[in-house]
Amino acid sequence: MTEHILQTRYVEKLVRALEEEPGRHIHLPVRGLKGDIVASLVEDSPLLASLPEGTRLKFDTALKVRYPSDPVEVFLVFTGREPVVFFRDELLAGGHEHLEIALIALLRELHIAIARAIAIPELLRHRSAEEELADLRELIALLTPGVYADDTDLDTIAQALYLAWSAPSSFAAFHPEFMEEEEGDDLFLSVLEKAVPVVYCSRHPAAAELEECMSELTGEDFNLPASLPEAALFEQAQAQLQPLGWLLVHMDTSPEDRSLLVVLPADAARVIALAQRFNVTIKNIF
Repeated sequence: MTEHILQTRYVEKLVRALEEEPGRHIHLPVRGLKGDIVASLVEDSPLLASLPEGTRLKFDTALKVRYPSDPVEVFLVFTGREPVVFFRDELLAGGHEHLEIALIALLRELHIAIARAIAIPELLRHRSAEEELADLRELIALLTPGVYADDTDLDTIAQALYLAWSAPSSFAAFHPEFMEEEEGDDLFLSVLEKAVPVVYCSRHPAAAELEECMSELTGEDFNLPASLPEAALFEQAQAQLQPLGWLLVHMDTSPEDRSLLVVLPADAARVIALAQRFNVTIKNIF
């Protein structure tokens, strides 16, 4: 029978362990997340006044967990007979996937034993090189339908991405072809951008600019009304792409501009999930 990690005994152990940490907090990087999981201890939280009537706590200290979603998710966990959780300052009924991921990651980092009945989330499961290479090859194939005629090209790109992901300090020696005009700190993202047909446009493009970007992506001509507000403009863009069998997506590479791609609509959810495993955010444009 599978157990959930959100149990008082585990929360209590985390609180005790954090009391021994410098500053009573910990930053924990996790592969697959764009940022650290952060856990800290909070005394005299104003949310004590919002606890359900009759709640009896083991101690007033609360465990604060920040999970690096977009936007960041903040949980406050009190240790009663059962854990009492606040999410965005509201009482949370039931569990939460991201809180459970964070708790398991923290327990492991602090060398606190977890029962075998606890299911380890996919994000935290150790993945072999073969599994990650297969995911990277699939991601590239879904982002580049019809671009690479030879499957060996996909293998080469997947291997380059894997090395950029797992051993960036060794990357240049093995793949100098990807190092020309190298820019930015994120080597993996830089290699990915070079390997897929991404087109850059302004964060808030005018109709003419968006038409040009869409034409570059698809080879087709488009006619977008110049008077539309931004949200309606992107809706119209997608409406014109739909008969061609494409979905417009955005790869989050810069706060200044948009990195646009087109994917097959049936592949969009898989593309987003695969990219997330490697700390890359790809979103539906809407």
